[in-house]
Amino acid sequence: QASVQEGTEGEPSPVCRKAMDYGGGGSASDMQSLEQSLNAVVLQLLQNQVRKTCFDKCFTRSFPERMGKNDHICLAKCMDRMYEAHAIVVKASVEMAQNLASQE
Repeated sequence: QASVQEGTEGEPSPVCRKAMDYGGGGSASDMQSLEQSLNAVVLQLLQNQVRKTCFDKCFTRSFPERMGKNDHICLAKCMDRMYEAHAIVVKASVEMAQNLASQE
């Protein structure tokens, strides 16, 4: 899956260009490495939040030794909603960054 924050080929994303504008400096490869690291951290945070939210929602008492069909369905639907919401937020953030970059 490609990074949602990539610019056009060979160019840093609007987010990285902003960082360079404010003294972030560094080469394009440094910025790409930074962006990849940031994406990995965001993904890890999302996974942790999904795990906590969905497990709290689907297993109100304690985690069963064996998950039933309803448990599987609850987890799958909850995770789908969380990832879909994340994708919407990321898309909106990228559009905002691009709008900001085009205003300068």
